[in-house]
Amino acid sequence: MQDNTKIYFWSPFIGNVGTVKNVINTAYSLVKFPKKKIFEITLINVFGEWNFAKNNVLKRNILIKDFYSINFFLNFKKEGFLRSRLSYVFIFLISFIPLLNTLKKEKPKFLNVHLLTTLPFILYSIFNFETKLILTIAGYPKLNFLRKFLWKKISNKIYKVICPSNELKDELIKFNIFEKQKIFVIQDPHLNIKDINELKNDKVNEEFQNDKKVLISIGRLTRQKNFKFLIENFSKLFEKNNSLQLIIIGDGEKKEELLHQANKLGLCDNIKFVGYKNNVYNYLKHSNYYISTSNWEGSSLSMIDAAYIGIPILCSDCPSGRKEFIDIDKRGYLYATNDDQDFIEKFNLMINEEKNKIKSKLIEAKKETKKFTLFQYYKKFVEMID
Repeated sequence: MQDNTKIYFWSPFIGNVGTVKNVINTAYSLVKFPKKKIFEITLINVFGEWNFAKNNVLKRNILIKDFYSINFFLNFKKEGFLRSRLSYVFIFLISFIPLLNTLKKEKPKFLNVHLLTTLPFILYSIFNFETKLILTIAGYPKLNFLRKFLWKKISNKIYKVICPSNELKDELIKFNIFEKQKIFVIQDPHLNIKDINELKNDKVNEEFQNDKKVLISIGRLTRQKNFKFLIENFSKLFEKNNSLQLIIIGDGEKKEELLHQANKLGLCDNIKFVGYKNNVYNYLKHSNYYISTSNWEGSSLSMIDAAYIGIPILCSDCPSGRKEFIDIDKRGYLYATNDDQDFIEKFNLMINEEKNKIKSKLIEAKKETKKFTLFQYYKKFVEMID
């Protein structure tokens, strides 16, 4: 491998999604560990979406390439299905020529695509570039007809595909979308241990009720995260045990609906919606249990955070890599997705489990989080492209 291998990152976004942090960590992992400079990493800043992180990434020897000097990002309507889709159409239109010219003139060794994959895929289907295309699949994508068709059509132009879980890799192979030898499982480089050990000691703005056992759930307030199910079943748990408190971290299009649901159930004092937080580790540190009720997931990165901090985990068994992580009941607890009775039973099992069994799960879960560190990502990425 030659020095200064140029990798451009393509990941336009309009909301607070977990992929944003992962893109920064991925880029940083590739410049942090080599003893000599092997990679030159550039984030493509299409419409100002990366402006918030410029100082941070530049300090980490990551470059920024601006397509426009105007910050369109502040003017985007980010909430709601229709608004977000219209925003992505606009991003597609304003990015077409700049991305085409970048690939033709600057010719980086790799283009690592994370979000809004349609544009680079269409460009690669029309033109031949020297730049090798890497698809990094964020989360657990819905493999609908259009996505299968587009991915299959472009598959011969894709150099490598990075999956966050073996479950997703098996599904891609099953549908014969990409050649098997192109698909690699590399867990998201989510954990920066040095940063976490500082962040977890930050002060928490909201008050935790000292006499309560705190359940924490983290994610965008969307249908995917299934908070409606969580709130409904929390009300059942609270009827039997009023020493429980639920903290929900996140914002999204379902916020008003969920607030109304909590109010209707008379749980406003026992369910706190604290909004989006850049730092969740201090909240996890003050919580007793982590709950995720998602309908589908990627690697469930907040679950990884909870495992590293060291609190018991209860998750739905939805399509995702979380089943691999929990490994039946080895590192946490799984319940059947959207099954009220199973959720209640598994929750009661978790809070009444013998201390030695809980301790064993916590130890095994923290060990497993090593797969999600920056160094492990760097190591596997280098092996993949060699």
